[in-house]
Amino acid sequence: MKRGCVIFGYFRENTDLSKQRIIQLYIQLVTQQELRESKLTARMAEEMLKLESEMGIKLNLTLSEIHFIACIGDHGPINVTTISEKVNLTKGSITRISKKLWKLDLIKRQQLVDNKKEVYYRLTAKGQKLYKIHHRMHQDIEQRFMSFLDKYSPEKLAFSRELLEDLLDWDF
Repeated sequence: MKRGCVIFGYFRENTDLSKQRIIQLYIQLVTQQELRESKLTARMAEEMLKLESEMGIKLNLTLSEIHFIACIGDHGPINVTTISEKVNLTKGSITRISKKLWKLDLIKRQQLVDNKKEVYYRLTAKGQKLYKIHHRMHQDIEQRFMSFLDKYSPEKLAFSRELLEDLLDWDF
């Protein structure tokens, strides 16, 4: 009986140490992700400078504005409500962003003949260029990540997926 308690205590202690290490790794991952996002932002900024030089205008776009363009590129023509749902921004933010992007000639607005209230957005030729740059960068990242995941078994991938889904639902 005493031996069982010792073994149970060992496993519990070992489990607690594993949990502590997972917390440390999680914090390290979040910090590392911030650094990687900075690198991605820098790469996107370089591409934006090239594009600005080519277009002869200063774009000065935020990440939300770039994702707005990506959403239109992926789903256009698309209305305010659908963009709002897909990029998780308020309709007011969508309207504000759309005005800026329209002035920069990155998007165009269309209204239906029978419904003047509903506005649909499409990308202009300039918007398409920006969309392609962003899309290419995302494809590159996704391809590299898929290659990274190749080293894991289907069982480990299933566990990882479950853990990440749970982390998305978890709140501090």
